[in-house]
Amino acid sequence: MDLRNGAISLGEIVRDPKARALVDREFPGILNHPFARRFLGMSLSKALGMARGRVPEDSIQRLLAELREL
Repeated sequence: MDLRNGAISLGEIVRDPKARALVDREFPGILNHPFARRFLGMSLSKALGMARGRVPEDSIQRLLAELREL
């Protein structure tokens, strides 16, 4: 998947069933959170900036690597 240097939106990512499954596996339940819809228009870069320090960096890096392979 082309992450467009982080410019891809979270909504674009999760519309792909394989990518959605990766997000669900790495961060269970996050897409079912009541606020999830608010973040779907956010760029990947912005979301990562907010997530860093709150979620394990190895989880982020693993997800990014697997998304790039799609």
